[in-house]
Amino acid sequence: MADRKALCLADGGLAEIGTGDQLLLPGDPAFNLHAAPKQYVDRLIPHIPASGNSMFASGGVETGSRFSNTNFAGTSGRLWVSYVTATMSTPITKLAMYSGSATAGSGVTLARMALFTVDPDDSITKVAQTTNDNTIGVAINTVYERVLSTVNGFPSSYDLVPGTRYALGYLQVATTAGQITGQFIISGELAPVPCRYINGQTDIAASYAAATLPAHWFSMYQRGRP
Repeated sequence: MADRKALCLADGGLAEIGTGDQLLLPGDPAFNLHAAPKQYVDRLIPHIPASGNSMFASGGVETGSRFSNTNFAGTSGRLWVSYVTATMSTPITKLAMYSGSATAGSGVTLARMALFTVDPDDSITKVAQTTNDNTIGVAINTVYERVLSTVNGFPSSYDLVPGTRYALGYLQVATTAGQITGQFIISGELAPVPCRYINGQTDIAASYAAATLPAHWFSMYQRGRP
């Protein structure tokens, strides 16, 4: 295996790793994440799908992994923003989130998901969204997948460009916010930041400056697919 080479996503682009590091692409039987230098691991983890993730066979993006997810308390009016890099060219027509196992949302007045493009400084601009649906997040242990809405001129399908960084967003405004699922992040403030948030939102705005989006140590599970 000493002569094997590998490429990994680093800061949104491709970077070659020395053959002595023995880091291979996910899916390779000899893939060894722990053998990689730490600086590459920090950059690689937010961008790679979990091994065996069949969703990527038909295209799509998801934040974190469907394995080893945990619950996290929801907050009414908090927009959760999770960053991801597209690994292939694919149209996105649906967005989804997964609710937690303990607290369901109640008194929901707004719930929607959105897709954003990302500037180099992590500022985001909304390019697609689902309609407001107050049934999202009102039951525990439930996948909520919704098609993109064309209201206000947004597209019903948005094409992702491989190697390009995007963000997925989820907002619920409710009397009691439902739990969400995702993964805890070590050193979440280190670039590339995998997740950010902003409180006090009544709907998802057209854009957000990075300075208004603090980094968070919990990355909510979100996904987009054809």
